Amino acid sequence: MLDGNAAKTARPLTSPKSTDASGGKKGIHDVLPGYSFELLSQGEYLYRMPTEKALLKGFLHIMDILDPDIIIGWHVIGFDLLFLEKKYRECRIPFSIGRDHGSPRIQEVRKGLFRADICGRIVIDGPPALRAAFYSFDNFRLETVASAVLGRGKDIGGEKDKVAEIERRFREDKKGLARYNLLDCKLVSEIFNKTDLIDLVYKRATISGLSMDRVGMSVAAFDYFMLPHIHRKGFVAPNVRDVVSQGHAQGGWVFTKEPGFYEHVVVLDFKSLYPSIIRTFNIDPLSRLKGDLDPLNTPMNISFSRSAHVLPGYIKALMGKREQAKQDNDPHLSQAIKILMNSFYGVMGTAGCRFYHKDLPTAITGTGQWILKTTRRYLEQEGYEVIYGDTDSVFVCLKETDLADCDGASKKLVFQTNGFMTQKILDEFGLESQLEIEYEKHFTRFFLPAVRGGGSAAKKRYAGMVTKDGKKELVLTGLEFVRSDWTRFARNFQYHLFQRVFHDQEVVAWTKKMVSDLKAHVYDHELVYQKRLTKPPHEYIKMVPPHVKAALLLGKEGANRKESRYVMTLRGPIPVELPHTDLDYHHYLEKQLKPIFDAVMVFFDLSFNDIIGGRQLSLF
Repeated sequence: MLDGNAAKTARPLTSPKSTDASGGKKGIHDVLPGYSFELLSQGEYLYRMPTEKALLKGFLHIMDILDPDIIIGWHVIGFDLLFLEKKYRECRIPFSIGRDHGSPRIQEVRKGLFRADICGRIVIDGPPALRAAFYSFDNFRLETVASAVLGRGKDIGGEKDKVAEIERRFREDKKGLARYNLLDCKLVSEIFNKTDLIDLVYKRATISGLSMDRVGMSVAAFDYFMLPHIHRKGFVAPNVRDVVSQGHAQGGWVFTKEPGFYEHVVVLDFKSLYPSIIRTFNIDPLSRLKGDLDPLNTPMNISFSRSAHVLPGYIKALMGKREQAKQDNDPHLSQAIKILMNSFYGVMGTAGCRFYHKDLPTAITGTGQWILKTTRRYLEQEGYEVIYGDTDSVFVCLKETDLADCDGASKKLVFQTNGFMTQKILDEFGLESQLEIEYEKHFTRFFLPAVRGGGSAAKKRYAGMVTKDGKKELVLTGLEFVRSDWTRFARNFQYHLFQRVFHDQEVVAWTKKMVSDLKAHVYDHELVYQKRLTKPPHEYIKMVPPHVKAALLLGKEGANRKESRYVMTLRGPIPVELPHTDLDYHHYLEKQLKPIFDAVMVFFDLSFNDIIGGRQLSLF
């Protein structure tokens, strides 16, 4: 079966590679002997082959005619290509889909991640490509991503009875099965088109020097740039197998003030902090080796050379290209450069890189911590309350005198902070600062939750209301709303709870209505948990968590699943594929609604038990 565009031209489709005896070009009707075809719908055809062998051979002929540069799909390597490889082997037919008519080399580079080498062709798998582009979804099933990106899903929606329906169509409605498969192909193609994923991968390939199916290999990209420059300086880089790990560097600094609600909080963010640190302090492998030559010091007392280095100049060039990409309205090139630059710190900190040395990442992250702490002290000396900071950003409460012009005050604060840091680095290290802090956003209302159980504020978790393009927008970071292991019911509850609190709306009666509707089966479809299985369910021995128990109930069908989707019933966790009319609503109230409600409403002297127990309270 071909996708829609190919199917429209199926009969006259020709290729220079396929010619008849007289020198004329062949079409599909010439290279698929014994086939029959029928119209599925406008411009779409179903081709029927007499045998499985004929089908497999026909596929190779069509691949030869279409001669694609790029093959895309959804889990296309770990499922489709592996399955086809097995079928060709069973039928004793060479799986010759390469341009040299050779077979693909398929390997699992790490658990669940596959790579395929096919001569003359690139294979790009949808889920890992989207993850690498920082897309985030509840999960990366085709149904989920298509619904989010395209607004429509598969022909057979949901997991329940999916296998049974596919088997029914195979027996009774092969045209229906063909439509289902064809729609899957269309959805994948449309997702790639809508996200412009091919262009992003291509831009990453051009900027990293790697092939399009290798752009995620940041160590190889670093080698591609660094090796020639090191050799030109008269050095030979070590072999990777000779590198010995000396431990990991400390991470970025995260600090919080008291948990609770705040107003008019602005976020000041250091632009490309780690690449800027590398530029400012000349941090790279060569500079470390030549640290005794015209040395400069860092806040971590690790010396680098002022004159012998290559990475800082490369980052300067990349930053220039990124600014030009922004001016040219080329977001994919801009993002490709950002991903590459941000990989340098991690690459130099892994023993899998030939240029690894613990002083390199230590100097970068240690300097980053010094910068954030120094910035915080400066802002507090200027009379500002700094309530939160994380690696490269600080969250600052504006003063009363700033509120008449929040944007103007924030920009003035950025100007003053940049001037202070520039002078500080010049005075203490004799260096020209390449750091730049930016005004990122203004939260009119902001919330820092306490750690679970009370006490200090939690790290990397907050909520706030910003105004974007004249509209108020809720931002939730690190909270249950953005975590796929919480039910959709709980996430939606948290989102609307913050909407109500930030807009000074009533909460108690609304929460009681949510609880009442939950017990009335209104939200049954939103009570599904989904968690990844890091190994086959039967291999969990010491501890068997709920999602594993649910997977085990599916027997062989659940043995090779990468994810478990289940609900909590009075019998315990049950996979969604099995009957589950006895949902445990008490579990969802105690484990999902209560912790979300109490984490916020404790600051209004309200608890979930109070309002559900019948106590009549008003929030405001």
